Amino acid sequence: MKSIKTIILLLSLFVGLSAQSITIDYQTGWNMVGLPLDVEDTYYQTLFPDAFNNALYSFVGGSYSSVEYLVPGTGYLLRLSDGGTVEFSGTTIDELTLSLIEGWNLISGISTPVDADVLYNSGLVVTGGIYGYDGSYMNAETIDPGMGYWVRATQDGEITLSSINLVTKTLAQINHLEGSNTLELSNVTHSSTLYFGKDVADEHKDSYSLPPTFPQMAFDVRFNGDMKYTVESGDIEVLNTSDNLTISYDVVLDAGEHMNWVLSSESGKEYTLESTGE
Repeated sequence: MKSIKTIILLLSLFVGLSAQSITIDYQTGWNMVGLPLDVEDTYYQTLFPDAFNNALYSFVGGSYSSVEYLVPGTGYLLRLSDGGTVEFSGTTIDELTLSLIEGWNLISGISTPVDADVLYNSGLVVTGGIYGYDGSYMNAETIDPGMGYWVRATQDGEITLSSINLVTKTLAQINHLEGSNTLELSNVTHSSTLYFGKDVADEHKDSYSLPPTFPQMAFDVRFNGDMKYTVESGDIEVLNTSDNLTISYDVVLDAGEHMNWVLSSESGKEYTLESTGE
């Protein structure tokens, strides 16, 4: 009987070690989220009491869909009425296999941070094709617990994330747009840089594409076609919740003989871009 009690005690200790709590900070408004732990109740308003009604969205087949329950490994858009710390309680997710489809995927990770190079080293993810969100998209270096991320896959396939992943550093990422003309658009809190005047080889173009937008993003700028750059001309699409927008330019490549780079507004006003200015 003594040995049976000992076994029960050991089992209890094992269960206790696997269960834990994780606290994650989120912002007021839209967030990209995921499950940091395996929890009993995955209903979004149980996990996020400050979530608006009908405010959780997944991204499947190229479009957003309203959902109510979270699944490990999947990323979501979630709108909160009030930001702050959210505490999750459950068992750790130490390993997870992500199924990716060619193009953009909205994913989340495991219970510990994972270096983004794990995904790049798989050969399935476009160089520079991992983005987080803080009101505006930004390239991510780690996949952190409780957060969602855009990942651009080169083809359908699977990637396994593990808490014991050994990371082999990828080669330094090359900026194929170095030496381009630039436009930096910024408001009070966010900024993004667009490039023009220089082309990129076809095999590298996807590295300069951007994830899908969604209404009420705090800030986003891109050329039409969801690109960071254009060679000769393009429309600039702007999402900006601020009253102000500053555009700084740096022109190092000529437009050509008897030609100028010109920025035109919807109202018809034109700005000739030469050297640097704002």
